[in-house]
Amino acid sequence: MPNLLSLDYTITRPFQWRWLGPVSFVGACIAIVLLTVLNVALVGYETITVFQSDFNVTQSFWYDTFMPYRKPEPGTLCDTRVFNIGDAFATTYSVFEWKVQSIERPNAGISGVAYNGTTLTDCDVSAVYITGDLRTWSIDVSAVVSCKSNGKFDISATTSFTLSSLPGTQAPLLGFSKSVNSNVGDGRSIVIDALIRKAGEDVGERIAAAFNVSSGATPSIVSVQAFFEHCPASLGPNADCAVAAPKFNITNAAHVVGTVGLVQNNLGSDAPGTPQVMNELTTAPINNLLQAIYASVRIDLGNDSPNNFILHKEAMARVLNSTFPVTAVTPANPANIGLTSTLVSVWTDPSATTRDGSDYSWLLEYLPVNVTGASSIQMVYLCQFQQRKSPGSLLISVLVAVLSMFSSGWALYMFGVTSLAKNRPDSNFCEGHLLNEKLAAVSSQSYEGPGHNGTGFSNAKA
Repeated sequence: MPNLLSLDYTITRPFQWRWLGPVSFVGACIAIVLLTVLNVALVGYETITVFQSDFNVTQSFWYDTFMPYRKPEPGTLCDTRVFNIGDAFATTYSVFEWKVQSIERPNAGISGVAYNGTTLTDCDVSAVYITGDLRTWSIDVSAVVSCKSNGKFDISATTSFTLSSLPGTQAPLLGFSKSVNSNVGDGRSIVIDALIRKAGEDVGERIAAAFNVSSGATPSIVSVQAFFEHCPASLGPNADCAVAAPKFNITNAAHVVGTVGLVQNNLGSDAPGTPQVMNELTTAPINNLLQAIYASVRIDLGNDSPNNFILHKEAMARVLNSTFPVTAVTPANPANIGLTSTLVSVWTDPSATTRDGSDYSWLLEYLPVNVTGASSIQMVYLCQFQQRKSPGSLLISVLVAVLSMFSSGWALYMFGVTSLAKNRPDSNFCEGHLLNEKLAAVSSQSYEGPGHNGTGFSNAKA
C-alpha cells in the first residue's frame, strides 16, 4: 500500500543533442533582457491624477516606437466636464464672463451637458439687451450666445455688464479686469472696453442733448431688445452673413419720458399713432452700440468674420453710422455734439484728438486686434497620466513580472524540446538500462563469433 505522506522526484536524463544546453542558456539570457525591457513599459508606471487645461493632451514615452498601440489618443486621458444651468465659464480669450442660461439638449443625465474641449465654432450672438438711464449715466448690457452643435453642446449662455460714469458702479468686463488689475490677459479686452464705452457715450450724449433742448420732453430711459441672425464661424468666412453688415431685429423697445411716461413698442403689434422708441433720435447711436457689443462678443468666440469692424476696420463704413441725423431736439451746433460718432472717429484714428479734447493714442499700444482661431471654454480637467514608479517599487514589479513570464515560457520550451526528444525509440529508458543492453549485445556478438555454432560447442574437429 503506497504511503500517502511520502515524497518522490522525477528521474531525469540529459538530452542527446550536445548543442541544446548552450543554445538554451544563451536564449534564456536574451529572453530575460527582452522581458525586463518589456515589463518596464508594462508594469513600471502607475496612474496619477493631474490637472490639465487641454482636454486633448497626450503623453509620449520611450517605448512608443515599438509599442505604438499603447500611445494614448487625444481626448482619452481626461474626464469630460459637465455643465448645469447657472454654471459660469470664460472662453480662451477671457473677454466676458458667461453663465449657462439654458440647456436645449441635455446629454449628461437629465439636465446637464457634457463638454470635452471642442471649439465654439457653432456658437454665435443671438440677442443683446440694453437699458440706458440718463439719470445715472449708465447702460446695462446683457448679451446671449446660442450654441447649436447637433446635441454635442447645445446651450444658451448670457453675460452682463454695466457701462457707467459713476465711480460707485463697479461692473467692468472680465478681460479688462484681468488685463489691468492682475496683468493677465491681453490688449483685446482693453480695446473692446474702450470701444463699447465710446459707443455708450455716443448714445448718452445724444439723448442728453435732446433732453436739454426739449426741457425734459424727450426720453431719459431707453430700453431695447435685439435679436441677431445666427451666423457661427462654422459657416465659414465667405458666408453672406459673415460679409454683409450684421442683421438684427429690435423686437421690443421702451422709453420713459419724465417720471412715469412709459412707452412700449412691440414689433408688428403697435397701434396706429403709438410713439416710436426707435426713431431719428435713437436709431443710429443704438445701432452703433449694438454692433459694438456684437463684434466684441464674436471676438470672445474667436469668430474672425470679415464684417467685424473691430478686427477689420474697412467694415466700419457698412456697419457703423459715422454721423447722426439733425432733428428738432438735436440741432446743428459748432461742436457737433450729438451729431457725430466718437466711436467711429476714435477707431478710425486713435492718435487724433476727439472733439472734446480726449486723447486715445494709448490704444495704439494694443493694436492690431486679432484672433488666433476659434475659442474654447477655459476648463481645468482631471486627467489620468502615467508616472514611473519609485525605484524600489519599480524593481519589485519588474522582477515579479519577468519571473512569471520567464517561468511560463521556460516550461513551454522544455515541454517542446522534451516532446521532440521522446520521439527517439530509446528515449524512455534510463542510461543504465541502455548501457546494459549495449553490453549484452556486444557479449552476444562475441559469443556467436567465428568458430562457434551458437550451441556453445566448437565446430573444430579433433
